[in-house]
Amino acid sequence: MMTIDDVILTAIGQCEGTVVRGRTRLQKILYFLSLRLGMDAMFTPHYYGPYSELVARSVDSLAARGLVQEEVKQEPSEGPFERRQYDYSLTDAGREVLARLRAATPTRYRAVGKELQALLSEHPSTQALAVASKLHVIVSESDREVPITSLSKRARKFGWAIREQAVQDGAEFLVDKGFAEKVPFR
Repeated sequence: MMTIDDVILTAIGQCEGTVVRGRTRLQKILYFLSLRLGMDAMFTPHYYGPYSELVARSVDSLAARGLVQEEVKQEPSEGPFERRQYDYSLTDAGREVLARLRAATPTRYRAVGKELQALLSEHPSTQALAVASKLHVIVSESDREVPITSLSKRARKFGWAIREQAVQDGAEFLVDKGFAEKVPFR
């Protein structure tokens, strides 16, 4: 069985040229991977969609142990707040651990890679992953079919503002990637 640390290392190591650009992107990738792999990473609704403190702590721990490199870049912003971009890649030590993991659990390693490739085919933006994960939370928490026309309204209950076109695109993403069977959902 792979741990959350193992899945994070595998995801970063196999992701988009081995760099994951942004904390939000990493959280959303791990949200969808946890669904596919049947892992409870304790995601809860948060401002940018589902968020896992467990994932955040694991990433921090992997960085502190020298397995993951966290690069922080200042982004231009308007207003009083600074914007930062966090990029994640494996260090040499992280790649060594990943190679041992791949040798010890080749089936699980390939499963994570396969799910990651399916999720990120067609190169969805971080925004697209965030919207789709928000919609998935809304649909998952409902015990009945959710018409697509009510998703924006339901999103506001979580403090999320999602434009109608983004709802449509996110719904199509969920269906295309197999996280929903059809629209309307459930």
